[in-house]
Amino acid sequence: MGWIFMACRKAELTRSLNDDRKSLLDLNRYAKQLSSFATAIGDGTITPSEINNFGNEIFGDAIDFMEYSHIAADQVASQKTDVYTSTYGNLSEEQYYNNPSIAAQVQLYYTDGQLDTTSIYTNLYNEALEDFAQTKIAPILNEKQKEIDNKIADLETQIAASEAELQQLDDSIKQNIQSSTIQLA
Repeated sequence: MGWIFMACRKAELTRSLNDDRKSLLDLNRYAKQLSSFATAIGDGTITPSEINNFGNEIFGDAIDFMEYSHIAADQVASQKTDVYTSTYGNLSEEQYYNNPSIAAQVQLYYTDGQLDTTSIYTNLYNEALEDFAQTKIAPILNEKQKEIDNKIADLETQIAASEAELQQLDDSIKQNIQSSTIQLA
């Protein structure tokens, strides 16, 4: 009769083990998507086609990144563009030619004698996007990745323990059935 209770425990353990294996698969898939997301935003930008390649778990984070990184980069680039144009926008020829460091800096953004604020803004915006991804998002993603890795390690340990218990139950059930059978001489 004891083997019946062991068989019930085996069924419960098998169900639990299957749930844990599915959770492990889900966590591994999420870790892979998180890694792809971190790689995609490494340069500070993310494209809609890259977002479509992510799974459901990362899709919302990618959209949020796209929105917040744009807002943050726009603010930084706008402020720096204003400072740059106020500093270098009205230089006299004497100031321009007498200071080689200013001349080198200004030459990057002057076109036909006029300050090209669009290229200034674009360059500063791209720098701000990359900075936002590296300083604000990368640490969060690294922390998330560590949490996922810890959960994966815990699940793998739990699965190994459950598999060992399941093997022990199998052996016990076989032994219990053999010992309770009637021996005919």
